[in-house]
Amino acid sequence: MNSILSQVSYPVFIACVFVFFIIASVFSFIVGVGLATRNARMLRVFNFMNTRISTRQLMKPFAAPHFIEPELLKRPMVLGSAIVFGAGLSVLMLWDVDDIVFLPIYAGAFSKETTEILADYTHSFLLIGNGICVALGGLILFRPEKLAAIGRYTDRWLTFRKQTKPLNETYFDMDKWVMSNATVAGITLSVLSLGLGVFMYMRL
Repeated sequence: MNSILSQVSYPVFIACVFVFFIIASVFSFIVGVGLATRNARMLRVFNFMNTRISTRQLMKPFAAPHFIEPELLKRPMVLGSAIVFGAGLSVLMLWDVDDIVFLPIYAGAFSKETTEILADYTHSFLLIGNGICVALGGLILFRPEKLAAIGRYTDRWLTFRKQTKPLNETYFDMDKWVMSNATVAGITLSVLSLGLGVFMYMRL
């Protein structure tokens, strides 16, 4: 079944890629003609596309810290018991499960040896992860002060503002050159787009 799907999906994927490039080439050809003829509407569209959008403002909700521990720890006995019961039950169920049950997840996408290794890793990952959850539930129930100490270490706020700062800066050098040499840029873009579209159509 997987081989049939792969034989069908791969040609469909390739055809979609070709169609995408054909549509993109048609669009860029129109833009190139508009720039070459210095069409006023196309120049306004080009200026509109260069509108600056602040990525810092869009990503601000992701950079703000959100502490859910106070709400979760209002009922520590209920929370700890639920975590220990659910994770412990998962460990008991997974303990006697053979790695072979995870093989269908990776079958067809990887070789047999790689599939067996990934199945083994998946089994081990689930066991270890649920074991950690059991320990976490035990800390909530019996040693909340230890959990609070761990929380003070893990709840450190890490900001990505410095890493994402280049994304918030504008670079209009190329755009200024295009606008000052609209005819040359438009003709070049139209010729390249026409060539790309014809090539993709012939390959399709």
